[in-house]
Amino acid sequence: MAQALTTPERVASIRQVMATERFRWWLGFTVLTMMAAARAALPTERDPFWSARAGLETLDGVPLARPDTWSWSAEGIWYPNSPAWNVVLGVAWNGLGYWGFFWVAFIATTALIGLSMMVARRAGARALPTFVTFVPLLLASSAAISARATVAVQILLLCAVLFAWWFGGVAGRLRTPVAVGVVAVTGFALSFVGNWVHLSFMLLAAAVAVMWAIAWWTSPGLDGWRRALLLAFGTLGLFLGCVFSPYGIGLTLERSRAVGEICRDLITEWMSLSTMVFDEGGFIWLPIAVVTVIAAAGTVYWLVRLVRTAGRFDPRVRLVAPLIALAVPAVVAGFGTIRFLALGALVLMPVAAAALTALVDRFRGAQQRGGNAWSSGRVARYTSGRFWTDVLVIVAVVVSVMAAVAIPQGARPPETRVVEQLPLGCLLWSDPSVAGPVLLERPDVRVWIDGRADFYGREHLIRFIEIRSGRVPLPADAECVILKPRSGDSRLSDVLDSSSAWSRITSIDGFTLWVRERA
Repeated sequence: MAQALTTPERVASIRQVMATERFRWWLGFTVLTMMAAARAALPTERDPFWSARAGLETLDGVPLARPDTWSWSAEGIWYPNSPAWNVVLGVAWNGLGYWGFFWVAFIATTALIGLSMMVARRAGARALPTFVTFVPLLLASSAAISARATVAVQILLLCAVLFAWWFGGVAGRLRTPVAVGVVAVTGFALSFVGNWVHLSFMLLAAAVAVMWAIAWWTSPGLDGWRRALLLAFGTLGLFLGCVFSPYGIGLTLERSRAVGEICRDLITEWMSLSTMVFDEGGFIWLPIAVVTVIAAAGTVYWLVRLVRTAGRFDPRVRLVAPLIALAVPAVVAGFGTIRFLALGALVLMPVAAAALTALVDRFRGAQQRGGNAWSSGRVARYTSGRFWTDVLVIVAVVVSVMAAVAIPQGARPPETRVVEQLPLGCLLWSDPSVAGPVLLERPDVRVWIDGRADFYGREHLIRFIEIRSGRVPLPADAECVILKPRSGDSRLSDVLDSSSAWSRITSIDGFTLWVRERA
């Protein structure tokens, strides 16, 4: 019979397991997914709500480009920018309600983290440096981590890079027609799906073509002719996927241009970094920018050293160089439009993890050589893998508790109880974020504005800001108003309370409902 382990032996056995790299990878993945679960339960991003309403209409057979059906302040044709993703969210809402948004966000974010860790491992990263890298970059891009289509787009980008890395190693052993056929079909499928998930993929398809060109150029066993053919047919497939996008190439690019002009310096993610920090007081974006820039600079420096020491055909080069080729321009563009900072941060994650691993290796080499401050016993203890594994276990416990507290909310927004009190069929004026739950909870109520900035236009957005500040009166046709618990609405709140035409009906969780007195 096997002899039972004593307590010291059990501790030693546990310590032995904890010292393995596999345990550290799973522990880091678990912590990151618990963070993703806690984030998915916070309904701070409201675009998924109106996206789900659009998806429900699509499921009902409404044309893709459609007349508006839920606003009372604007008319015209609306072009949904993520038609396939809208359907996913519509199905999620039909099946699970707000929990559907939680599960979509959680599953998509977990997939993104898992793929990023897969790329990081293949780029030479170890578990602990990967975790240390991923946490700040995920926090820097937290606005993009939700049930929005942007997460799906990031997943497609990582899939594109992993395909090029894998296929670049086998393409030289295949017949030329087979190789170019696989690349063309993959490019078409990737671009077709990406453009239906979100229209922004049309521009990213061009970026994927560049990333693939870098991957083919750095792949061993490929002659110049085959590289040129892979580039040509891969680009052709990506282009055809754009041709069969929801609105075609011309209209999609026109809509992208119009959205940029409408949202510039009015919507947070379309503001420049300087506008956000100095005009809007969003100082949190400064550390986000600093972290992302440091990560970008570090990865570029590491890639240069990798090319010089290992040669350009090192397998890691053909995996990380395409990612850097997309991430660095995105980070630079982020200073003009901060939405690109999130793109850059998410693309950088696996490369930055590999770069930090290389830095840690150099640090370990300095420790082993001795004769410096890094080789002292105390420094060696607090920089050891064992110490940081213990820290990660503690972090795992803390994050698990946070997730256990947050998850029961199930992505339910706090204003739902006030929304339930809206009069039947009233014309609502509210913040765009409040309108999102209204569209799902109370489809009988029509809204003055919601998150579809591209549909309402720039003048409408400016008028909303002026009404909210109290500088412009409420629209005469408004029959009900919901205000958020925000100091910026205090002046409008005072106007409503002092007017005999409006009655304060209720205030729940800081959200207040007024209804116009009927003559």
